[in-house]
Amino acid sequence: MTASKLTLISDIGGTNARMALVDNKKKTVNEKVYLHQDYEGLEQILEDFIKVTGESELQRGILGVAAPIIGDEVNFVNANLSFSQKNLEDKFFKQGLVVLNDLELQVLALNSLTKEDVTVIGEQQLNNSTKILISPGTGLGLAGLVKGTPVATESGHINIPHIAGLESLIQSFEQKKGRTPTFEDLLSGKGILFLNEFVSNEINGSVTSEQALMSNTKEGQKVREIFSVILAVFCRFSALMWGSKGGVYLSGSIINSLIGQINLDDFRDNFEDSQTMKDLLLACPIIHVKNKNLGFIGAKTLIK
Repeated sequence: MTASKLTLISDIGGTNARMALVDNKKKTVNEKVYLHQDYEGLEQILEDFIKVTGESELQRGILGVAAPIIGDEVNFVNANLSFSQKNLEDKFFKQGLVVLNDLELQVLALNSLTKEDVTVIGEQQLNNSTKILISPGTGLGLAGLVKGTPVATESGHINIPHIAGLESLIQSFEQKKGRTPTFEDLLSGKGILFLNEFVSNEINGSVTSEQALMSNTKEGQKVREIFSVILAVFCRFSALMWGSKGGVYLSGSIINSLIGQINLDDFRDNFEDSQTMKDLLLACPIIHVKNKNLGFIGAKTLIK
């Protein structure tokens, strides 16, 4: 197999970079995960990947990055990472480089998922209308799929409006941070830690977001309840803005941990809580994506 037949695909989040080589039959032939904290930057990660795989030239590349794509320079929001698309292409990818927002790449996978890849929350039927993908993680990502075309957003940075019953939480954030919280501030790893601090009324620097989310204590239960309510509100707002009758898809490690620990009927009730557009929300499927390879599946749809 020659290097010219291989495409590098990568899903680069706020914490790590997953990389793989794919042949012309769209078969994955190498895969490796890198932690950002172990490397100076993306070039060093690519150099190591080349060394490990023995591929002297990668030729083509498709990257999904946890950053807005505004110009040549790509600056990550939740990681100390940046790169020039042109410099990266000139150095590593002689036959071309495609760089998309990570959720923009992942949302391309939705039409390729099987029944085994998903669980529908409710009794709604899946269809081919507009879909959105929401993924809380290091940050909070959202992308849409409209008639097969991916659309990137930075919706996680919308300010959280009034939510009944959570006034004291919002006020606490404003007092400590000096600004109104965004949805990403609370629907993310760092958000879980803030929720844990709020409900326990103490700072515990040794607790991870996973531990705080999955704790069997009454504080852990409260963290899950609050997170679930805010997530349902974000899903509702997003579904109404996109008219996503094709479904709201939820993915990522936080969702995978949360989904078996909350009352899904309550989650749908909170999602459908609209006095003016309840019928649209009632018809909108909510789907838990169990497949953990959305970025790679999405990237493979771009390989011709």
